[in-house]
Amino acid sequence: MAVTTKTFAAIGAVAIVAIAVVVAKTQTAKLDVPSVVPVQAVGTGAAVPAAATHPKRKLLFFMNPDGIPCQTQWGLLNNVADSLLKVADVVYIKTTEPADYPKFEAFGIRGLPSLVITDENGRELSRFSPGIQPADAVLAALTK
Repeated sequence: MAVTTKTFAAIGAVAIVAIAVVVAKTQTAKLDVPSVVPVQAVGTGAAVPAAATHPKRKLLFFMNPDGIPCQTQWGLLNNVADSLLKVADVVYIKTTEPADYPKFEAFGIRGLPSLVITDENGRELSRFSPGIQPADAVLAALTK
């Protein structure tokens, strides 16, 4: 049996959908528990508990909560929440929150997920290329 371009494309499409479904199902339970990584949504005034955070660094997580790559990144960060909260405040900046839109513009965010590390005054210290980042790389960048 010869594999044609159409057959190959169909197999690829089915594989992508299957992977997306598996990732979504495995990450959903973690994503529904916002207390794992406290959320400080821009514009809401919600505070992250001071005892659990580093006062000098912030990890800005620019995300679309409905997007599979962003959900995957969220799950990776949730997996290291204890270590993460020792070195930084985590701030979720979401495409679903109109009050967050100015932050996307201010930091020139064009691809998601995007992670930016800032100091306590909001001055950018470093950023990752858009896309899913390994948790250990994020922790390493925060502790430099």
